[in-house]
Amino acid sequence: MATYEGIVHETQDLHRRLRLRHLIMLSVGGTIASGFFLFIGSAIGIAGPAVVITFAIVGLVSIAVMACLAELSVNSPVAAVAGSFAIYARDTMGGLVGFLTGWNYWLAWVMGAATESVAAGTYFHTFRPEIPIWIVAGIIVAIEMVVNLVGVLFMGEYEFALSMLKTVVLAIFVVIGIAAILGIGFHGTGVGNYTAHGGFAPMGAGAVFTALFTVFFAYVGIELVGISAEESVQPERDVPRALMWTAALVAVLFIVGSLVLMAIVPWKHVANTSISPFVDALNGLHVSVIATIFNWVVILASLSSVDGGLYTASRMLFALAREGHFPEAVARTDPRRKVPTLSIAITSLCIFVGAVLAYFYPSSAYVFVASLSSFGFLFAWLMIPIAQMLMRRQRGELYVQTLKWRTPLYPLTPIVAIVAVSIALIGQFFVPGSNTFGPITIPGSGLTIVVGLIWTLIWAAYYLTLARGFRRGTPSPA
Repeated sequence: MATYEGIVHETQDLHRRLRLRHLIMLSVGGTIASGFFLFIGSAIGIAGPAVVITFAIVGLVSIAVMACLAELSVNSPVAAVAGSFAIYARDTMGGLVGFLTGWNYWLAWVMGAATESVAAGTYFHTFRPEIPIWIVAGIIVAIEMVVNLVGVLFMGEYEFALSMLKTVVLAIFVVIGIAAILGIGFHGTGVGNYTAHGGFAPMGAGAVFTALFTVFFAYVGIELVGISAEESVQPERDVPRALMWTAALVAVLFIVGSLVLMAIVPWKHVANTSISPFVDALNGLHVSVIATIFNWVVILASLSSVDGGLYTASRMLFALAREGHFPEAVARTDPRRKVPTLSIAITSLCIFVGAVLAYFYPSSAYVFVASLSSFGFLFAWLMIPIAQMLMRRQRGELYVQTLKWRTPLYPLTPIVAIVAVSIALIGQFFVPGSNTFGPITIPGSGLTIVVGLIWTLIWAAYYLTLARGFRRGTPSPA
């Protein structure tokens, strides 16, 4: 339970119901979504077959970031508290940075879930065009809100089933694809497509790094295990295991999945398809039954991601309110189900508003929705390794000697993570093209960073002014 200035608030407890399998699949569910199933074509269009190198680089970076978070989670006294990595940022870099880390992460999941609901609605629209996309998005958000309100164990089992389904189907695609490559039951495609259309790196070696930002967005979600620690049965044991297992599993699926996809279908076709590249590939192999199943799995993938996004964002909002940054009512939990009801309702409403804006104003609002989501995730990924390094430095040699779990290859691992995430952020100003922000032309895709920084400055001002009225003391696990 949480304590504020010696006062115990029973209405701010959460139930410990999630086990290791729930944590892994909750994280997988938040990661393997439309960002991979639908939009992998965008990444392939940037770098061609060489994008697999980008997937491998980001996979290694994700493992590095999760290793840093695992060390913090195992060895910190707040390891079992919701919103833990925002608290790590607070403890090492001050209250303002901690708040901004948590709040940017809340926004990232809200906007990410909004885009996922629109993606699912858009895909469903191809089957039932008479139903407006924004209506489908609203129904999806309402379903996930109910799932989250019922209780964390129900949500965990629901997410476990959806995530297991899409993981198994993606694995089936890989098996079918390998069979097609080798000519087992199919006309052998071989791997000639890797070099047959302009070479392995048709856009040049630099495109591997240009695609970093797009590919990073496919990987985000692994870190959400750190938010679920307070509802884990054994957080000290299961959180680091879930972080590392999920990072490794997702990296393998993404790398192998993209390799198989580009062997079956020429990369130019993958980049230009209007449907899921995976469905397109299965149709090309004339396995229509699997292709039809995959159609629905793409929708379920977005559904699962909305669920994971709503869960994670609502818990971060709950944690920030319990820290005293928002009204105390937002930090209250249902006395029987022990879920933060108001936090879930507010987050659900914000997701729906984001989805409506993204749908009705695709040329303007969607840019801001996607930009804020991408920026918020990478901001959190940047803060995690920085907090890990600062924690070691500030706690001293005794802390380091008593670590129960250590980040491998320290300090190389966090340094690589910090540099890679920084390159992904700064590099947006150097990709081809430009965007306008009012009368200002911003080079490359730098609008993402500009919008994120403006949002961060606005909420920094909020923290320094209005948030003071909600402060009730510093919470600590009792």
